[in-house]
Amino acid sequence: MTQPSWILLRGLARECRYWGDFPKQLATRLNAQVQCPELYGNGIYHQQKSATFIADMVDQLRREVTIRRPVYLLGLSMGGMIAIEWAARYPQEVAGLVLVNSSSALNPFWLRLRPAAQLSVGLALLMSRAQREALIYRLTCNHRRDSDTLLPGWIHYANQYPTAHRNFARQLVAAARYRVPTRDLPVKPLVLCGLEDHLVNPLCSQTLAQHLRAFLHQHPRAGHDLPHDDPDWLLSKLARYSGQ
Repeated sequence: MTQPSWILLRGLARECRYWGDFPKQLATRLNAQVQCPELYGNGIYHQQKSATFIADMVDQLRREVTIRRPVYLLGLSMGGMIAIEWAARYPQEVAGLVLVNSSSALNPFWLRLRPAAQLSVGLALLMSRAQREALIYRLTCNHRRDSDTLLPGWIHYANQYPTAHRNFARQLVAAARYRVPTRDLPVKPLVLCGLEDHLVNPLCSQTLAQHLRAFLHQHPRAGHDLPHDDPDWLLSKLARYSGQ
């Protein structure tokens, strides 16, 4: 059997290291090749200018991918929008599509970013990086017993490769304007969401699943960062979806 390839796509202004150990867990559990290409404006590319269109993000990330195609795309939040566009534009490259706590213009902005989260995001731009990472942790993670070990790493990432406010704004524009393609995708997607997501209303995942005629599974307690809150649950869904 050919070893499957997985591409992990992170969300708004979050670099690849925020996946933590999940890529290694995925590689081991599914005996897969795993790559996490970095988006311009984030991580090692933090000095590059972020795109303002999801389609341009797809083209940049495709240039970074070195593992065998077709690939399974796993997109978290804005990463889900990138994954959808990738599958729509380059169907021959995609073996599977998994969308985690994602959204689109199919829903109004107050569902795509909850009102309380809108205030938090605005305040975060005025905070120190350490304060901002602590706020994001509280906003996206419901499982918080690892704050003493996880947060120092997050703060280190933010200090080492800071995402500029202008790049945050450019990525936000790209996400806000994204429209899901009306044509059928090459594969039947899997849509996953945490019902206790304090950032994005789970209704957005339900809408996406209905529009894309996708499988939908909802975690009763997980938040926005589902790979952090319950990686075993997520891995079990990915294994079943990919036939592993």
